[in-house]
Parts: sequence; C-alpha cells; structure tokens
Amino acid sequence: MEKDFKSLVDSYHQKKIEGMDFSQIRKELADKNVEEEMIKNVVREIDNRILNGDIKKPGKLKAREMRLIGWTLMIIGGVITLGTYFQWIDVKGYYIVSYGPVIAGYLLIIAARKAQRKAS
Repeated sequence: MEKDFKSLVDSYHQKKIEGMDFSQIRKELADKNVEEEMIKNVVREIDNRILNGDIKKPGKLKAREMRLIGWTLMIIGGVITLGTYFQWIDVKGYYIVSYGPVIAGYLLIIAARKAQRKAS
C-alpha cells in the first residue's frame, strides 16, 4: 500500500509539474477506483512537495556554481595572458591579452553575489 501511494504521488507530481490541474488529478484517480481518503492524501502530498520547492528549475545555476565558473574563467584568462608575456606559451613574438575570459569571469562572480543576496 505504501509503495502504491508513493508511486501514485511520484507519477502525479510529475504530471502536476507538466501542467495537470488538481481537479484533473482527482478525476483521474477517481476513474481508477482509488478510494477518496487515498486521493486526498495523494493531492496533499503533491501540494506539500510543490510548496517545499522540491521542483528543480532546469537551467538555473546556483550562486556557488556561478562563482566557481567565474573564478575558473578569470584564472584561465590570466594564465594565458601571463603565459604569453613570460613566454611560457610560445606564440612567435606576439602577445595574447585574453581579457574576454577575465571580464566574463568577473561578471559571473558579480552575478553570483547578487543571486546569493537575492536568495537570502
């Protein structure tokens, strides 16, 4: 019974995320001859999951991940620039000033700070 309840909650939670309404969920469960108390519990559990924020938003980076990517970009840009200046990287007398990754990394770090302030 517990496994059946959990599977119902999992499947209908996914359907709710995809846009199914609670009234549709109730009707579909009633059509499957699920008892009314079980339907109430399933809907309550789905609502609790949604309210607790168990839904992961795809494509959103956390502040810590953004900061890590920003520092990585800044370090890579700095190493390339310093590597050509100190001739660790031989480019036949040319200098590569890779300010693009440094600026992009800095902007990601700033965005991470703003995201962290917004989250708290």
